[in-house]
Amino acid sequence: MAVALVTDSTSNIPPELAAERQIHIAPLYILWGEDSYKDGVDLKEPELFQRMRTSTTMPQTSQVSVQDFVTIFQQAQNTENAEAIVCAVISTDLSGTYASAIQAAESVDIPVHVIDTRQTSWALGFSIFSGAQARDTGASAEEIVQTIQHSAENVCLLFTVESLEYLRRGGRIGQASYLLGSALNIKPILQLKEGVIHAVDKVRTRKRAVEHLLKLAEQYVAGRPVKRFSVIHAGVEDEAQNLLDEGVVQFKPSESYVTYISAVLGVHVGPGTLGVIVEWEN
Repeated sequence: MAVALVTDSTSNIPPELAAERQIHIAPLYILWGEDSYKDGVDLKEPELFQRMRTSTTMPQTSQVSVQDFVTIFQQAQNTENAEAIVCAVISTDLSGTYASAIQAAESVDIPVHVIDTRQTSWALGFSIFSGAQARDTGASAEEIVQTIQHSAENVCLLFTVESLEYLRRGGRIGQASYLLGSALNIKPILQLKEGVIHAVDKVRTRKRAVEHLLKLAEQYVAGRPVKRFSVIHAGVEDEAQNLLDEGVVQFKPSESYVTYISAVLGVHVGPGTLGVIVEWEN
């Protein structure tokens, strides 16, 4: 049975990699004043973070629409001659995208398996990569779902932000809300855990925060082989590249990437954000 794969734009998968691995991307939306932009299509990340640093108004975000999912499911079905679709998306605690996908699945004439991965960014992207590998070996839709779910349980997403204000404004601060009263010079270390943002630690300088990301990631890896490693950033390319280089030496992953964080996620974490995502073998 031919199976098509769909995910959303917060997965951070660049267009060329999505095309290479036959993954269809459903973009979320950025709303800025009267303008609406498709994530990764109409508004590129460098422009977003530059505007956020100087604008007097802040953007908002919106989930993938039901109709967009219907269109993408139909395109995926036709392009892949698919008999089933597996759609893995961002945590329901961060976006209503899962609900849109469920509703759209009821409007197409092909079985669609929708997964709330409880992840986002490359933690979601790596999971759909694992699903693509399973698909390419002839796995069934049900087996691909299990592979994606398993991958999503073996990955950690850690990040630090310049300010918690963006997370607070967007209502995505989760279990890290108690840090809001901290001194301005405190740099939080945050983690997406079970679909919700948690505070892991806090340090006094940006340098220590960045160093701490790899130390914490190493604790989660616990000596297991690392499949994939990535660094995401919100307009701090040099820091991100240095962090990637250090991570590759430390973890020796089979695959590694450094990218901007998707624009939609960037709206909620703000300029200067830096994060690492590590996927390990069992």
